[in-house]
Amino acid sequence: MKHILKSNCPDGLSEYLSQNPNATWENFVAVAQEAHAIVQDTIKKDQLGICCYCEIDFDVDETSHMKDFRVEHFYPKSKTLLPNTKENAHLTWSNLLGCCHGGTQRLYFKHDERFIKNKRKRHCDADKGEHDWTTTILNPLKIPPDAKIFTFESDGKMIVDKQCPMELKGLAQNSIDKLNLNEETYLKNARKIIRDGIAKQFGEFIQQGFSEEQALDRLRAIHLSDEIAVNMKFYTLKKDFVSY
Repeated sequence: MKHILKSNCPDGLSEYLSQNPNATWENFVAVAQEAHAIVQDTIKKDQLGICCYCEIDFDVDETSHMKDFRVEHFYPKSKTLLPNTKENAHLTWSNLLGCCHGGTQRLYFKHDERFIKNKRKRHCDADKGEHDWTTTILNPLKIPPDAKIFTFESDGKMIVDKQCPMELKGLAQNSIDKLNLNEETYLKNARKIIRDGIAKQFGEFIQQGFSEEQALDRLRAIHLSDEIAVNMKFYTLKKDFVSY
């Protein structure tokens, strides 16, 4: 999980909400299809193309017949109104995030790496569902952008970093546990593969005569520069590796 800086609310959504203050998300999707498409695109861009919880990339690969993407309501839309502001939980921009399907849908024609047959091992919104975890887990919009919250072990396991601010440690651990962010069928293994790949690159740079700091600078340029253009899958893992 990482800090998400949201753009301004798309005009189509704000106009629809002002004209239909009690409308549901399903109403909006059915009636305002063009505005809905813009909302989806804006969410994807704001999040650098990755899930707000596990940081899987939405695009999957070129052979996929669908995107691993759905609009997530951080505060459950079934509750209708946001608890503090009493705004419409279905359509309030700050309540809309983008997340993956959590292993609940087959995404490949030929193979299904992200599809997890054991429902108890699924993750993200597949576990969250309509639970109200707004005060229990981290809200990606409220994660301090420069705080070091998580770190990763060599096998891809995600843990709370020692530098995590004390007031966030409980929320961070709950986020790992409740969202099942160490799910082993896909998430943990996928992170290990990426971590191993970066470690190999690091070793190659050292063998070429670069100092450790120079090698890390090169890795930052490869994996973290020009964030919109590069693959930001597992961004926090990559940032953690190249920052030590």
